[in-house]
Amino acid sequence: MPNAKQIVDRFHILKNLTDDLCNYLKRTVSDRIKLYKQDDFNTKEVLTKRQQDKIDTANRKWELIKEAKQLYQNKHTKTFIAKKLGITRVTLNIYLSLDEPPVKDSNCILDNYLPLIKQCIIEGKKTKEIFEKIKASGYKGKMTVLNMHMKSIRNEVKNNISYLKRSKIKKLFFYNLEDIKNENLKQDIIFYLDQNEELKKIIDLEKEFKNILFSKKPDKLELWLEKAKKLNVIELNSFINLIECDIEAVKNAIIYNFSNGLTEGFNNKTKVIKRQMYGRCNFDLLRLKILA
Repeated sequence: MPNAKQIVDRFHILKNLTDDLCNYLKRTVSDRIKLYKQDDFNTKEVLTKRQQDKIDTANRKWELIKEAKQLYQNKHTKTFIAKKLGITRVTLNIYLSLDEPPVKDSNCILDNYLPLIKQCIIEGKKTKEIFEKIKASGYKGKMTVLNMHMKSIRNEVKNNISYLKRSKIKKLFFYNLEDIKNENLKQDIIFYLDQNEELKKIIDLEKEFKNILFSKKPDKLELWLEKAKKLNVIELNSFINLIECDIEAVKNAIIYNFSNGLTEGFNNKTKVIKRQMYGRCNFDLLRLKILA
């Protein structure tokens, strides 16, 4: 058959690609990924229970102030408002003059070092190591100040940490990000991919290869190979070598609609029937089962 064309089976070439990428994921990403948004490092949060109580009290007071302002706008007298809210007229006058919640900012010598302290906690450093780290960065305070706030800072970090399983990222090799129904999981994956640029590029390349395989445009394959080589990833290079060894057959798979799926299905069916007939090895019976 001199005019026969060799066509790579699309199912198997995609399986080779996803298998290689899953190996890459297993090599480079831990099974349980710890996520902590960098933006939160620069936010001054409450460090002690006393400070938290101050903010809670200020918020309750602000609700009272808003009620007083609403009553005053409704033309009620100050005497009526003070009696209704259980406050003095002097306090009422102060409330009516406020335009924002009465929260007092309590500065701490550690405020400028909070991002560094939180980063050290995430890295698993002990209090003594954290103290040496911030001291090298210019901290002039004592160890006792750090010890006094460490429990609250650790709880703060713990509450802001979320975990992402590697298996959830692996699904992106088979599905699109838009197909993920869990919104929190989707946001965690987006956040992690923003940090891991190489993995993001590899996922994009995998989606691009799938589109090329069904595009009827074999010329795009050469451009894809050039982009993939630039990443210089071991597992991806292995897949590239596989394609280049039989590139004409891969291009034919892009051009033609022919598939080996039907033959593969019959072959698989025959093997399953043969295994089911273990111990009843009669050729005539096997023939009847296959033809049935």
